[in-house]
Amino acid sequence: MRYKIKRKNSKQFNERFKKRFFTRKSGLVWLFALIIILGMGVGYMKIEQRAESYQATIDELSTEIKELKEDNESLEKEIEDVSSDEYIEKIARERLGMVEKGEYTLKESKDSTEDKEETDSDKEKKKKKD
Repeated sequence: MRYKIKRKNSKQFNERFKKRFFTRKSGLVWLFALIIILGMGVGYMKIEQRAESYQATIDELSTEIKELKEDNESLEKEIEDVSSDEYIEKIARERLGMVEKGEYTLKESKDSTEDKEETDSDKEKKKKKD
């Protein structure tokens, strides 16, 4: 008999449960809860997308920073090289033609033998034309 009593009690419990939790009010509550959960999911996805785009921007900027640091280091090294006495002397000799006291420079003559031959041939051409 106990078995039958338990079965009756469980049926009554099920009926009570259905009546209490599946009413119109509870249906609206479940619907709003579902809408809220879906809204939170969509919001989370948007936040994730933003985070990914921000991370991509961070990666690009960190790469650019590394490149700029390398450029900065090379420019600092170049500044050190340029400020040395040897470099200044080299530039003064090459670009400005400066020499130290007691030094002489040799320059090529403008009237070289090749130029003379060309001018002679030019003269011959002019004579033929006349």
